[in-house]
Amino acid sequence: MSGHTAETDEALASAGEISGLTAEQQGRVDRARAYAQELQETAFKEIAEAERRRIGQLPLGMVPGLAAGMDARDLSVMSRLYVGSVNFELTEELVARAFSEFGQVRSVSMAKDAGSGRHKGFGFVEYYVPEAAMLAMETMNGTMLGGRQLKIGRPNGYDAAVARGFPKPPRERIYVANVNGDVSQDALREIFAAFGNVTKCLLAKDRQGWGFIEYEQAQAAEQAAAAMNGLALANVLLRVRACVVGGPLGEPKSKVVVLYNVVERSQVDDELPSDMAEEGLKCGRITKVVVHLAEESDQDLQSQVCVFLLYAEEEAADKAVRLFDGRWFGGRKISASLFDMDRFLFLTSTDTMVFVP
Repeated sequence: MSGHTAETDEALASAGEISGLTAEQQGRVDRARAYAQELQETAFKEIAEAERRRIGQLPLGMVPGLAAGMDARDLSVMSRLYVGSVNFELTEELVARAFSEFGQVRSVSMAKDAGSGRHKGFGFVEYYVPEAAMLAMETMNGTMLGGRQLKIGRPNGYDAAVARGFPKPPRERIYVANVNGDVSQDALREIFAAFGNVTKCLLAKDRQGWGFIEYEQAQAAEQAAAAMNGLALANVLLRVRACVVGGPLGEPKSKVVVLYNVVERSQVDDELPSDMAEEGLKCGRITKVVVHLAEESDQDLQSQVCVFLLYAEEEAADKAVRLFDGRWFGGRKISASLFDMDRFLFLTSTDTMVFVP
């Protein structure tokens, strides 16, 4: 067995050297390598931060497959659709809007022409949950959009992802999408309770609301899906179907509450944090109130001014959502929901409009 020798040290030291170069040339090469390494490390940090931000944008408690330990890559494939025969004038934003009535669109990726930069008329739409993709495929395949008949299908790898297995959904649970933004979670529960005892109701807000309703009896879920799919609720057509993937559907937990649509950006003043704290303290002890002015990159935020309430207890935060959501303040209807703690800490790390009760 060979040991560690001076020859070994010399070999290691010269491993990065290129024969035939002068000392000056070798120095330039070393500096170029160091710069390339720095760029690589910077890119890695940016990618890691983007992934952390993406995870922070996931609706709390709304992805049962992940909660059940399902492989995230398989879940992603099952939540993705191939979309073909797309009008060349439609942007990715317009495609996202067209498909958002079936659930929150996570991404739209259209194949681009390298020369013109325009898309080639086909691409992929990905949702957060497979139920949204299933609804979109059932509804949109063959329909006209922008004067062209869409072709909707599954991406490569779909059959393999399904074959690897996934948690089976309970028959008592249904998926609901395209809920009018003015309809609260409590109101949605009350509406669907007409078919039977509702044990769980979770609603996330995007362009339109989407979520899950679980009944005590499977028959009630089947009747609700059959009766409510395509029904107009507050002038918006509901999209309802049986669930595709199972897993825990626990109530979202967080100590952070975000309030949207409280005031316009120009109306923000020093008294706003204390005003919100005064009302929010009715639900429990608040450790911090932060007013955050959204930036262009904060695509997951629903208004330019966001008021964050950090409670000492999760139960108090739950009460605050029920207190504020749908409430009127200064002629504006507030939207309230729980917010991811890590995302909150990142967003507000440099904010100065902070109030500690």
